[in-house]
Amino acid sequence: YLGDAQFRPFWEAAQDLGVVTFMHPDGAKDPWFFQFGMWNSLGQSLEEAKFMASVIYQGILETYPKLKIVLAHGGGYFPHNMGRLDRNVKNAPQSMKNITRKPSEYLKNVYYDTCLYDPTVLSALIKIVGPDRLLLGSDWPIGEADPVGFVNRCPGIDDAEKRMITGGRVAELIG
Repeated sequence: YLGDAQFRPFWEAAQDLGVVTFMHPDGAKDPWFFQFGMWNSLGQSLEEAKFMASVIYQGILETYPKLKIVLAHGGGYFPHNMGRLDRNVKNAPQSMKNITRKPSEYLKNVYYDTCLYDPTVLSALIKIVGPDRLLLGSDWPIGEADPVGFVNRCPGIDDAEKRMITGGRVAELIG
């Protein structure tokens, strides 16, 4: 996974250059996921969670705090399971060997796209990470047919936040 030590030169260069790094997995490879076409639906979310665990627990976000990482599909399951990971601070203190904060405290070190297909999931993600960490996601050409409309239909986002999510934030990130 991309948190492994062999990838540190990549992360160092990405931070030094100030480039945006977008993470979109190609789904799970386990044959079980292919039986029911879930390599994309469940598999993507699992791979995003594994990616985030890797970059957090291997200390990438600790060592390179200015990285501009964007996670596809709202980060998958990862942002929604912080209670279980934060519990490891007490139950498995060895998990903290490369980090100084609880895993949940790294959620606001990355950005998340809005390709979630369910406004309630987008609302939940906003409550967890805040609207300032979100960018428009479409999964074009097979994803959300109206990604801007999807964001506009999400309850609890004001007009200024919608403008930032649907274009303003990415403009800031890429300069």
